[in-house]
Amino acid sequence: MAKLITFLTLILLSCQALAVDIVTGQHSLQFHGYFRSSLGLSEAAENQPLFQLPGARSKYRLGNEPETNMELQFDYRHELKQPDNSNANIMSVIMLDGFKRQGESNDFEVGHLSQAYISFNKLFNNDVDIWFGRRYYQRKSIHIMNHFWLNPGQNSHAGFGFEHMPLASGRLDLALFRNEDDFTLVDVQYLINSTVVDARWQLAVAENASITLWLQQAQRNAEATLNYDVKSGYSAGGWYDHKSSNATNTTALLYMTGAAITQSGTSPWAIREDQGWVLDEAKVIEISNVLSYEILPHYSLQWSLLYREDDRGSAGNSLIKWSSTGIRPVFYLSKHTSVALEAGVDYVDDEVNNRSGRLNKFTAALQIAADRGFKSRPVLRFFVTQADWSDDFIGLVGHEPGNAPYADVTSGWVIGAQVEAWW
Repeated sequence: MAKLITFLTLILLSCQALAVDIVTGQHSLQFHGYFRSSLGLSEAAENQPLFQLPGARSKYRLGNEPETNMELQFDYRHELKQPDNSNANIMSVIMLDGFKRQGESNDFEVGHLSQAYISFNKLFNNDVDIWFGRRYYQRKSIHIMNHFWLNPGQNSHAGFGFEHMPLASGRLDLALFRNEDDFTLVDVQYLINSTVVDARWQLAVAENASITLWLQQAQRNAEATLNYDVKSGYSAGGWYDHKSSNATNTTALLYMTGAAITQSGTSPWAIREDQGWVLDEAKVIEISNVLSYEILPHYSLQWSLLYREDDRGSAGNSLIKWSSTGIRPVFYLSKHTSVALEAGVDYVDDEVNNRSGRLNKFTAALQIAADRGFKSRPVLRFFVTQADWSDDFIGLVGHEPGNAPYADVTSGWVIGAQVEAWW
């Protein structure tokens, strides 16, 4: 453990120096990244468990991330000297990433091309950006849950789009994505392609408030061997953002149907028949609210509230309902030290598998960070986590990754350390 703490501390101290910004005339090169790694021990010194209910698409993060994740990104920007537009530039982005659960870290490598795109910014007028390639496109998430409630670009094959186009007192962002769902069934490899059009119109309704309306159309190709037909679907919704001097709040409502329903928050591929969905009838509704509040130098917090209902479209019992709320306050002891607490409650009513119940998770963490602030990074955490869950989920919570020990009980705990940094 002492060697681990020394290693994590060295990473913590060096992350600020990793942010490189080289500027030479019209050219600039920036190096950005993200790193998160955790080591935790549970009962009988077994692996750190993952506390998440089946049917919940995410979990509360603090002291509950038995994994290593790294992203390394290079941004090259060429400034264009145009007499009528000093902001015009061409930017290219390359990002590699790697992810492994605890117990698989011997195989960890940063070798996946997660972003590779080029963007022509303000080139044709003073507003519009045009981009092409693979990118994290305007992701929307609840930070304390790591829940991406809108994320069409991550892990897509490629995309193309326009951003910041003026339209009716607002702005329009329009994107086209191609997805390649590469999967295996009974030792046979399959590939199903799909296409998604994503449109977002944002309108400022006050000095610190805006409304965004969202519409998406998706089509999934056929797969003859599996007898899967061409399927389509659409999504619609919107969100309201409000900012003040101390707080930001986002309230979102989403409705999704058929092939526009994605497999997960970071897997943009359409749902499939072998996963238990009837695409012609399937639909999802999700409502969420996230509030971030900060009174420095004293404390910060984030609170989330979410409800999601998945209708898999089959005859009979086809609903899975997920309700969740959680809060993470952070109390600052000094410029570099703080105490973070996180409490989360998830409830799942799964008619498909005839089970229902809740999971309660609580974490207390001592943090050493670069500065005060809810998202100040890098940060080194020493945490204690406790969780308990309903009888219906015995054997489905706390048993992974690896040899996590809580498969036969309804509660568990873990102690550990984590480092997290972005630059």
